[in-house]
Amino acid sequence: MRASVLLAALLLCFGATAAHAQGFVLPGVGPVNNSMGAAGVALPTESQAALMQNPALIAKTDGHQITFSTEFFKDGAHFEARIGNFSGGTDGTVDMAVIPSFGWMGHIPDKSKITLGFGLLGVAGFRTDFPQDSSNPLLNPQPNGYGRFYTDLQIAKIPFAMATQLNPKLAIGFSLNLYRGVLAASPLPGTAADVSASGAHFIESAGNQVPRFGIGAQFGAVYDLNPMVSLGASYTTPQRFSQYKWNSTNADTTSPNFGHATTLTFNLNGPQIITFGTGLKPMPNLRLAFDGRHVKMSTVRGIGDNAPDSLIQWRSCWAILMGAEYWVNPKTAIRAGFNYLQTPIHAERVAFSLGTPSTFQKHFGFGAGTMVTPHVGMDLGFYIVPRESLTGPVLDPVSAAPIPNSSVTLSNKLTSFQFGLNFKF
Repeated sequence: MRASVLLAALLLCFGATAAHAQGFVLPGVGPVNNSMGAAGVALPTESQAALMQNPALIAKTDGHQITFSTEFFKDGAHFEARIGNFSGGTDGTVDMAVIPSFGWMGHIPDKSKITLGFGLLGVAGFRTDFPQDSSNPLLNPQPNGYGRFYTDLQIAKIPFAMATQLNPKLAIGFSLNLYRGVLAASPLPGTAADVSASGAHFIESAGNQVPRFGIGAQFGAVYDLNPMVSLGASYTTPQRFSQYKWNSTNADTTSPNFGHATTLTFNLNGPQIITFGTGLKPMPNLRLAFDGRHVKMSTVRGIGDNAPDSLIQWRSCWAILMGAEYWVNPKTAIRAGFNYLQTPIHAERVAFSLGTPSTFQKHFGFGAGTMVTPHVGMDLGFYIVPRESLTGPVLDPVSAAPIPNSSVTLSNKLTSFQFGLNFKF
C-alpha cells in the first residue's frame, strides 16, 4: 500500500500529458474502458472506469482494487485554407503523446457498505502545432497571417469518491473532483490585438504553459433490475477554473513598444456531463454496455456558443457509446466497442477551431485482458478514429466576419494504444 501511495503521488506530480478528446472531453480512460467504446455507466469493470464514469460503481467492488494505465496516442491534424486565388494546406507536427492514469477503490474496514475511491485521470484536452507556412494564407507571418499556430490544453481529474450499497439493488456514489488544467496558445485568439499605425493587427502569444486548478463534483447511481440487467446514471457538474494568466510582450514589430511586457488573461471552464445507460449480462461470460451522454458545451465559459468571452463558440453535443466483454475462459477476456459523438464545431466557425481540431466523431475500440495471477490482471487496448473534416469560411480574426471568396477545411484523426495493470486484494 505504501508503494502504491508513493506511485500515485509521483503520478500526481507528473500530471497528465496532452489529452485528446471527442469535443472537449476524453470519452474514456484506460485499456478496459476505451476498448469497450468508453461505455459502462451501469457496468462495473475496474477502478479507473468507475471514477471516470460513475462513482456509484465503486460500491460494486470486492475488497480493494488498484489500477495503473498508460495511453500512447498520435493525432493527425491538417487544414487547407483559401482566400481568393491564394490557397495552401498544412499538416500539424505529429508527436507521440502519453497519458498516465491511476485509480484505487476499496471498502472501509468494518463498514462493508461504504467504499472509497481516489484517482488521477486524464479527462480532457487538445493540442495542435502548425508551423509557419508562407504557402498557407492563414500561416503567413504576422500581420498577414497567424504565423506558427500552437495550442496545448491538458486537464487532469483528481476524484475523492465515496459510495454505498443502500440495499441489494441500489448503489449510490459521490465524488468531489479537483481538476488541474495546463493551457498554452500562441498566438492567443480572442485577445485584443496590437494595432500598428498602418492598421495592421498583431496577436500576442500565450505560448508558455500556465497551470490552474478547478473544482467540481459528480453524482451517480446504479440499480440492478435483476441479475442480468442493471441501470446507471451519472451527473458531472460544470468545472470552475481560476483565470489563466500569461506574461507576454507587445507583438507589433513596427511599434516602439515592441517587446514590452504585457499580461494576457483567458477564462476557460469545463462542461456539465450527463450519462445514462444499461449493463447486460445475457450469459455468465458475456457483458454488454449501452450508454447515452450529453456534454453541455454551449454554456462553457471561453468556448461555448452561449457563453461569455467565447470566440470558438462550440455547441452542446450527444454521444452514443456501446461495448462488449467476452471471457473466453476464466483467465482471458476479449473486448470491443464503438462510440459516436457529435462534433461541437459549427461549420460556419470552423476557422476559429484550428487550435481545437475536434472534427472526429467515431471511435472503434478493441482490446484483451488476462489474469497473470489470481490477484494481478494485465489489459491491452487499441482504438482508431478515422479522419473526418469540416469546411467553412475564413473569418476575420478581429470582427469574426466571413471573408468573401474564402474557405477553410479542418480535419483530424487519432490512433491510440493503452496498457494497464490491475491489482486486486
